[in-house]
Order: sequence, then structure tokens, then C-alpha cells
Amino acid sequence: MKKILYTLLTLASLSAFSCKNYLDLQPIHSLTDENAVKDLPTAKAALGGVYATFQNNDWSGGLYCALASKSGLVKFNPLEYAMSYDQNTQSSLWASFYSSLNAANFAISGINKLSDAAISKTDKDQLIAEGRCLRAWINANLLWNYTHWWADDSDQFGLLYRNEVVTLQNIRKSRISVGESYQKIYEDLDFAIANLGDVTSPRYVSKQFAKALKAKVLLYRGGYRNTTTDLQAALVLVNDVLANHPSTFSMEANLADVYKNAWDSKENLFVRYLENDGSRTTKGGRQYSYFLSQSYGTALPLSAGKVATAGLIYGFDWFGSDPRWPVVTGPVRAAEAWDASFRYTFKKLARLGAYAGKLASPPDEKYAAYYFRYSELYLMKAELLARTGASIAQSIAPINEMRSKRTTPVLTALNPESQNELMDLIFKEIVMETFLENGSEFYASVRFQKNGKPWIVTIKNGIALQINKMCRPIPAAEIINNPLMEQNPELK
Repeated sequence: MKKILYTLLTLASLSAFSCKNYLDLQPIHSLTDENAVKDLPTAKAALGGVYATFQNNDWSGGLYCALASKSGLVKFNPLEYAMSYDQNTQSSLWASFYSSLNAANFAISGINKLSDAAISKTDKDQLIAEGRCLRAWINANLLWNYTHWWADDSDQFGLLYRNEVVTLQNIRKSRISVGESYQKIYEDLDFAIANLGDVTSPRYVSKQFAKALKAKVLLYRGGYRNTTTDLQAALVLVNDVLANHPSTFSMEANLADVYKNAWDSKENLFVRYLENDGSRTTKGGRQYSYFLSQSYGTALPLSAGKVATAGLIYGFDWFGSDPRWPVVTGPVRAAEAWDASFRYTFKKLARLGAYAGKLASPPDEKYAAYYFRYSELYLMKAELLARTGASIAQSIAPINEMRSKRTTPVLTALNPESQNELMDLIFKEIVMETFLENGSEFYASVRFQKNGKPWIVTIKNGIALQINKMCRPIPAAEIINNPLMEQNPELK
């Protein structure tokens, strides 16, 4: 138990962000007299400590390459592809998520305790809202990865919910139900929506992100369960963000600019930023900076009869004929100094690769994690309209609007003639627009249907979806050291 507590309370040493607002303050995220939240600067530093925890592989390519593999579109991670994990499978994801959650709870708790003399009520509410939005984001990821997020409210396999800094006294805790898990996330997001300001930089959470995140949480569950109330609530939120946001948040006309500019692209609503301190490649995570160019793509030059699929084992016929394909993929040099070979891979994320990126002038190490982009609003709206009774023409209209805003490359309008074709086109558009960026392709593959079964069954050549394995197992260390914790079914 001491080892787990140490992991949660003593996070890895993290350097400070250097941003235009307050992330240039040294982030703090451990509860000591020296690091206590005492005033506005330390309150901001505590929040900076939450963002700092995202600087690792589990909050970027490690997670998203695993989810892409689970969808069946690639097989970068065979264990995830087969969903053959159990509680003894080695993974740092659980610890990373709870380290981030501990940092968020530290910030929220410390800011809550500040006196009126130390901080104004307006500043206090806004900072708490930021902390609660970050906590909701972390809990949403825990929900999607470690719980029965698809189940009835009464299902007992919900979150191991923590809203306080972990101590020896509170480390033993049982799970809450699925319904309670959603309620906790919604409460945090509702407070954030009421008290956060508009997006000023995608490096920070905002009112618009809180609304988009709540819509996404509602859509994932409502789309899987076909619950009209959830879907309608999500549609209201998406329409609100589309109608009410600063002009600085908008689509990029040139898709290449989204990835060239990374966290500085105006298309991002929330993105993982990395400090330019010489450690970007390390903190960016090995999946994007190393494995995409070293082992996941198609080896170049192509051997006879070989096609550059960038590692796709399903869906290349969609991607290869799409105008976005040559923008988001390309040849990337291997990541090792001794290996001068190239692979055809998803260059939008691998960039130049770890080795060539460091040597470029200037260095190209902007390994962003694209948590939410403007284009997703159109994708969500199209799906929500289609699931709530809109006509085929009304439902495809948001995607065609999104496509029309891209002038480079030119994307022609889609014209489905049936409801089935409409849903297939929306699914494929989600996959091709967001692939490997934030896990959207996996969750779409289990809520969209093909021939009466989840799309993932078609993608995996008829292999039945193991419902209880849509989530990951709770690590054995948590089960052993927290006797109140119950393992997810079929994952012991």
C-alpha cells in the first residue's frame, strides 16, 4: 500500500510550463507546508501542476494507439487488439490517471480553503471551476477506460471516485455505481460551465471545452444505449458551442496547418502542450515520437506488391482514396540514430520522428495530443441529429459544412441516399478525421452498427465483441492493496 500511496502523492519531478498566462509558474501537486495553496499565485501554480501531469505517454499516444488497436483498424498493440488483458497485465495508465486526479484534488481543496482576504470570490470560483473541469476530464477518461460506462445506472462497476488528496487514512475505498459516476462528472462540468470563461488558449480548459466534454460523455453512452434524453442534451450543448465561442476558435482552411501549428492551431479547443525546455520528445511519449516511425508504419522503400498503409489493417480503402490521406501521412525517418530507414506512417502525429525532429532547424518536437478540435463539433452534431430523428439531408449537413471549410485539400459534399449509408458515412468520417488523436475511433466502433452488429465486429472479421472487455482491468496492485476495490467482470 505504501508503494501505491507514494505513486499517488509523490508525482514524478516535472519542470514548469512556460505559457502566456500562469502555467509559467512552478507547478505544485504535493501536500506540504511549503507547497500549500496560500494565495492567487500558488493557486494558479497548483492548477499548473495538473496540466503538468499530462506530459507523458499515457495522456497521448500510449492511450490513443492502444484504443486504435482495440478498434481493430490497426494492430499496434496486439494485446489491446485482442482485448486479452487481465489484472496482471502491466500498464502505467491507471497510475497516470490517478496521479493527475490527485493533483486536481490537491488544487481544488487548496483553493477552496483560501480566505476572502487572500483571493476574490470571482477569482476563486473561476479557479475552482478550472480545477473541477480538469477533474471531470480525468474522471471521464477513467470512466471510459476502467468502468462499465455503457451500463445501467445501477451497475456497480463505476468509478473508484476520489475527491480528496490520497492519504493513508482514505486510500481504501470502494467503487461507486455507474449512475453515480456520471453524476459526479456532470456536477463538476456544470460548475465549470457556470463559472469558467471563454476559450483564450487551447492549452487551458474553458467554458466551451466543458460543454463539449459533457456533450461527448452524453453521446458516448447515449449513442451506445440509444437513450434519447442523453442525445438531445448533447445536441443542445454542441449547438451552443457552435453558436457561442470566440472567433479565435475556428476551423483551419488548410488541414496541414492544424498539425504544423500543433497546440497553436486555432482549431484546437483543448490540446496537450509541452514546454520547450529540451524535453519535448521525451515528455511527448514514445508512441508518437518513436514507435510510429520506428515500427508501426509501412517500411520504405516498398517491396514488390506492398502498399503503404501506414499500419492500417482495415479501412485503408477509405483512407487511401480520401484527399486528407497525403496530408496526415507520409515518410518519416526512423527514430534511432543508427537506423536511417524510413516508414510511411501517420506523420500528423509522428512529425519528423524523434531523431530527425531534434536535428531539424528549428527542432520539430511539437508532439501535441489533440483532445478536442473544432471539426469534432460538426461530427458530433451530425451523429446526434441522425440519432434524434432528423432527416438524412439535415443530418449530413454539419459534416458537409465542415468539409466545405477545408479549402486545402478540397473535400466534396457527401450525399447519402439511405439511413444506413448516412450512419456509415458519419462513422467513417469520425475515423478519418480524428484517427489516433483522442480515441474517438474506438468508441465509435462500438456504438455504430453495421449489419445489425457493432462496427468493430465487421472490422475484426466477425469476431464477437466481448462487452465486459470494452474496459480495462483494474491493476492487481490496486486490488491487493485496496480490499474494498472490486475487479471488473471477466478481467481477473
